[in-house]
Amino acid sequence: MHDFIEPILPGGIVGNGRMLCSIRNDGMLHRLFWPNIDWGQHMGILKPGLQETGRPTLWLDGGGFLRRQFYRENTNIFITEMTHTMENIHVSQTDFVLPDHDVLVRMYKIINNGSSARSFNFIVYCSFSIEESSIKDGMYYLPSLQALVQFRRDVFLGLKSPGKTPCGFHCGRRNCPSDPLDGAGRGEFWGSPDNIKSGAGALGWNLGAVDPGGEAVFSLILAAAHNEGALADLFNLPGLSDPETLAGRTAGYWEVWLALGSVKNRPQSPLYNRSLLAIKLMTDRTTGASVAAPEFDSHYLASGGYGYCWPRDGMFVAMALDEAGYHDEAGMFYKFAARVQNPDGSWHQRYFMNGSRASSWGQQIDQVGAVLWGYYHHFSLTGDREFLNRVWPSVFRGAGYLANNMAGNGLQIPTMDIWEDEFAQSTYASAAVYGGLKGAAALASVMGDRRSQKLWDLAAESLKESILVHQWSDETGSFIRSVNRRVCEWDYCQALERGEKACEFQIPGTGSSYRAVCADTRMDVSALGLSFPYNVLPPADPRMQSTAAGIENKLSNLQAGGIHRYEGDTYAGGNPWVLAALWMSIFRSLHGDREKAREYLGWAEANCSPAGLLPEQVHRLEGGPAWVLPLNWSHAMYVLASLAARGQLSVADYEVK
Repeated sequence: MHDFIEPILPGGIVGNGRMLCSIRNDGMLHRLFWPNIDWGQHMGILKPGLQETGRPTLWLDGGGFLRRQFYRENTNIFITEMTHTMENIHVSQTDFVLPDHDVLVRMYKIINNGSSARSFNFIVYCSFSIEESSIKDGMYYLPSLQALVQFRRDVFLGLKSPGKTPCGFHCGRRNCPSDPLDGAGRGEFWGSPDNIKSGAGALGWNLGAVDPGGEAVFSLILAAAHNEGALADLFNLPGLSDPETLAGRTAGYWEVWLALGSVKNRPQSPLYNRSLLAIKLMTDRTTGASVAAPEFDSHYLASGGYGYCWPRDGMFVAMALDEAGYHDEAGMFYKFAARVQNPDGSWHQRYFMNGSRASSWGQQIDQVGAVLWGYYHHFSLTGDREFLNRVWPSVFRGAGYLANNMAGNGLQIPTMDIWEDEFAQSTYASAAVYGGLKGAAALASVMGDRRSQKLWDLAAESLKESILVHQWSDETGSFIRSVNRRVCEWDYCQALERGEKACEFQIPGTGSSYRAVCADTRMDVSALGLSFPYNVLPPADPRMQSTAAGIENKLSNLQAGGIHRYEGDTYAGGNPWVLAALWMSIFRSLHGDREKAREYLGWAEANCSPAGLLPEQVHRLEGGPAWVLPLNWSHAMYVLASLAARGQLSVADYEVK
């Protein structure tokens, strides 16, 4: 079970917006989220294998297989090809979740590459950890459904092969004498019909004889429901015993969804469509919230977790959906954001998909600005007055929060920065607050609220002046990372000894203070936010050109390519980030340097996973995915960068018609 706790990058994901499944590079199901795409998580082990009479079971997650994985084009159907040359066998595993039902279909084609006919049993061993728990669960074999069922409270998971009668079954307890794993490894089943706590079960089906060069087709169905009756309804769905037809219908669903977006002059890169499909899988179909990534580190062994909705990430994802023509999906996110907003107009750092507050490590004022800017962006593209009327109270609260939380130097109050590493008045946060205020002012104009429009416009312009005074450095010839960065006592004293400016910074409205370095002059790619998306300054502004050149000079990775987030970044090894390179690609496109922009796009394409998924980071020495896969924000930035390279990206002018 240890490898189901360790953070392991998946080979692919499948789902339907309620059920989300991560599949490992060896084809094994690694994460199963239901009834939301962030919670609960129910894996667990699901271990398939093939057994010939008198021989041990050949487990498909074992050694000796050559594997490759890919998606069926323009769909979220994921295929794992496995070839075992020593055993003269080839297995094709096709995974997909039914679009309208919470059912994972695993279709197998087993090809006999040997020189004589062979008879196989298909064996499956399973032990789910429902809601990441190994207690208070039960497992039983249900003869009426010919299915294995494991449940805990109101989560029922069922496993069966439609239209086939098992040749054996057994229920036991994981890591105990009754555990059926060893018996399943020999093709033996003891027939115990039930057990409790840490349930483990095994099923077997006879596939019959397979001639040389012939194939056997077999399918497993894993269904999730809140009770046995609802589970039975899923197992009795028409056509469930015809996996090829189910795959065809599922493929059609995804192809139709892709066609709903803007198709005129759509970028032709396969990664563009794959990005949209991945974003759709990582978006909750009920609430519109989106996970930063399918959770792969739920025990926080190397991170704070990714299976949550950050308002900032969500805005970039919604922006990509809007720009690609999926206004309904984007609008759902903004309605979610309006619903979960704090009474004072701020947002928490992150949320569960149902809107519940998730654990966090600091307030981020940039997220308020980002969401307000997103409201403006969505309305500027759609002109949807019903949408504006619905979110207007949220706009009013959010803009009031921003306008009322300025510090004495004219910048926003210090909070955690975009990367959640530093407590400071960061330049990106200043850009986001400016964009939020300007966007809110534009929406106030539409609403006929002239007083608020003037107030928020004045606040934004005052902030812009402070940005140019405090966050531009003549010494470095660039916008710096932040001012008034919180440091420990030792760093504070060291800064003074080096002759740097340091101070005791008073936090407005709190009566407290902290030791601070007055100017953090490190280069940070998020300074590009001053141009995109928030348009404090246009890309052609000499200060932005100088800043971009400084970023490329200081943050480019000379071995693996790409761009690092900021000087001195050490998170997860300190690798270049995909979204950083794509941010620069967008900036270069908006300035008219399309050739340079396409170089960054090409780098992202070259460093995606074999199945076409974009990671958070690329290995700094070897290239290729290094950490978190797929990252929603990376895919969103790829969509935006692809459109920008074709001159099809909207640019904020803070006027709405």
